[in-house]
Amino acid sequence: SEIISEEQLITQEPKEANSTTAQKHCKQRKRGRRGPRRSHANCRRDSFATYFRRVLKQVRQGLSLSREAVSVMDSLVHDILDRIATEAGRLARSTKRQTITAWETRIAVRLLLPGEMGKLAESEGTKAVLRYTRSK
Repeated sequence: SEIISEEQLITQEPKEANSTTAQKHCKQRKRGRRGPRRSHANCRRDSFATYFRRVLKQVRQGLSLSREAVSVMDSLVHDILDRIATEAGRLARSTKRQTITAWETRIAVRLLLPGEMGKLAESEGTKAVLRYTRSK
């Protein structure tokens, strides 16, 4: 029963507790009578959610992932990718190159992932690079 003006509505923070950091930094703008609208270009964050579901569907039919599980896995993948990219950048810099190639990425994966997991990731990555170069 409380009446809120458009200006007050724009300055209020969203009440949702589980909003991600990408959503918190979205800019709002006026849109006529309908109130504030967020611009989607500023809110976009790359997500691997569709890929998790595809892989899960291939591995085990009938299982699904909760939003929280997808969020945890998404942040895990982003973290690992960031670490691999950082390490590959260091390797490229140490060899006085400006471009990260498949070689730097392969070595970074071997350094970051322990034991058998590193070997498996390296072989799967090599297969993926070969498939990509053959398809061109």
